[in-house]
Amino acid sequence: MPYDHVIILAYSMSSESGGFTSVLKLIGLIILCALIIAASYFTTKFVGKKQLANKGKSNFRSIDVFRVTTNKYLQIVEIGERYFCISVTKDKISLICELDKEEIKHFPPEPVEKSFKECMTDIFKKKEKEKKSEFPKFNKEKE
Repeated sequence: MPYDHVIILAYSMSSESGGFTSVLKLIGLIILCALIIAASYFTTKFVGKKQLANKGKSNFRSIDVFRVTTNKYLQIVEIGERYFCISVTKDKISLICELDKEEIKHFPPEPVEKSFKECMTDIFKKKEKEKKSEFPKFNKEKE
């Protein structure tokens, strides 16, 4: 018989504290969400630094691509100090010829490294210029 009172008391305590446990679960989920966001932020920064460290160390660079058909391309690639024209298809890559640097007319511009802040300010400046050009100032007809 005394066990019945303990069971009833334990059941009533668990049902009364349901609101409190819900709040604790909500706080736990918020903390878990914050930890996941922080982990993804630091992982992205780590991967980005690794990619930037390897960026300028490649011996391969694509100079130009010309699309012949849907899945057939001609490419000019730089490998070390030498230039090659290759054909790229769905199934294979073939060497067409080796080129001299003087035979190549246009080289892609060197990429300019900007910080994220600089990129965003450039975008906002472009947006402001577009807004101003949408609503031109009207000149007075008679001055």
